[in-house]
Amino acid sequence: MLNNRKIKLSEILEKKENKGDLKNKLTILFKPENIFYLTNFWGEGITIIFEDGKNNSQTKLLVPKLEYTRAINTSKECDVISSDRGIAIINELMSLIKEDNIIFSDTNDYDIINKIQSKAGSKNLIIDNNLLYEIRQIKDPNEIDNIKNASKIIDKLFQIATNEIKKNISEEQIQSILVYEAMKLGARFPAYAYTSNPLIVASGNNASFPHAETSNKKIASGELIVIDITLCYNHYVSDATRTFALGNIPQEMKEIYEVVKLSQKKGIECIKKTSNFSDIDAVCRNAIIDKKLGDYFTHSTGHGIGLEVHEPPWIRSNFNSKIKENMTVTIEPGIYIKNKFGVRIEDSLLITKKKKDIDNNLLGFDYQNFHSFSKELLVL
Repeated sequence: MLNNRKIKLSEILEKKENKGDLKNKLTILFKPENIFYLTNFWGEGITIIFEDGKNNSQTKLLVPKLEYTRAINTSKECDVISSDRGIAIINELMSLIKEDNIIFSDTNDYDIINKIQSKAGSKNLIIDNNLLYEIRQIKDPNEIDNIKNASKIIDKLFQIATNEIKKNISEEQIQSILVYEAMKLGARFPAYAYTSNPLIVASGNNASFPHAETSNKKIASGELIVIDITLCYNHYVSDATRTFALGNIPQEMKEIYEVVKLSQKKGIECIKKTSNFSDIDAVCRNAIIDKKLGDYFTHSTGHGIGLEVHEPPWIRSNFNSKIKENMTVTIEPGIYIKNKFGVRIEDSLLITKKKKDIDNNLLGFDYQNFHSFSKELLVL
């Protein structure tokens, strides 16, 4: 499996550079997601893939001494090399580079780039922060199973939330219950650069922020509560959102909830009619614009999921992103009324084989929704 991924990577890099006869090609990976994808090791380290232009490759995993035993135990199809941390591990990397290597890397570290260039030359170093995404967008059966398992846990957490949401309980209390239950079920939470919260619980006016910070605010009757749960199972992510109501809520909230629900339904069904994700964004957005609420839908319709929470493909307006079988994505329209409330409904989905009409003409794609939890407005 890992070897097949390396072969695909080699083919893609040769096409990118239009150099099918590349010799002494070297791929150097620093991102934990890319390292895991090609070695099965998740942790601090550097992966180096050597190729000689004759379909022969060798993979080395360079790790600090404190990670060596764990890397030996978990990594696959690679040679593990131990080093001291810091400059020592970079010097070890430099010793593996030859002056005639053509080097591809996912690093954006200025000092590392300068060091590699000092030995290989700037013309021989190709920096691509999107390295591997083209391969990682298409999921294999094992990856799909992990995302399914993560999704099942999220659905269980939504059910738990329906039992826990009560007047005067705080957002943070709900969050702590859900985190505890998720970890009991074998899930873990990915790290985010822009928040310290593992998931979103946003009630009342806090829900008017698409990426609200869960707070000690008490939930009150007559409010909407947005719960956005992102978690991972065996490193693979699922992402889903439901909006709940507590007690009697104004008619405006009910009506806007139905607009969002219809928007998401139309977007998901559009998968069967198109080969471009931008069409799905347009369908979701137009359903909200038709209700004169377009200004309150302030983010893209969705994104890819996998080893990262947000990764290609992107479901955005005017963004040419082609739909392919075995991609995993979210569809998540939302409406946010400033300082009042917000509504978002989100599911993670698997893109499956193309649909055909009765004359055997290809249409769009089919899909599998990873989530079964109700999208009716639950009034608690």
